[in-house]
Amino acid sequence: MANHFFRIAREMDYDEVSKHLLIVGELTGDCFSCREVGINYTREKYCPQCKTDFKYISYRKAADAITTGAIARICTRRPDLVYVEYKDIKEIADRQKVKNIFK
Repeated sequence: MANHFFRIAREMDYDEVSKHLLIVGELTGDCFSCREVGINYTREKYCPQCKTDFKYISYRKAADAITTGAIARICTRRPDLVYVEYKDIKEIADRQKVKNIFK
């Protein structure tokens, strides 16, 4: 039998995830906590700017990336990090911003 990647839902604390999240683009990554850009996501364990340790990783592109193999490549290169769907992070972050506006 061959191994495959599956999306699995799990309840997690948004603040914990957002503090330790590395967002990956085509070539480099960004620290979600301090917004540092140009991080080499294949080797950096900590943000060079804010020194946060990365525990989670997300791919900025659409969910169809799972069919193109991009998510599989990211997970293979960084098996030490838990993959989190970017759409979920973005959705919660947007809700938090709206909530803070109306306080």
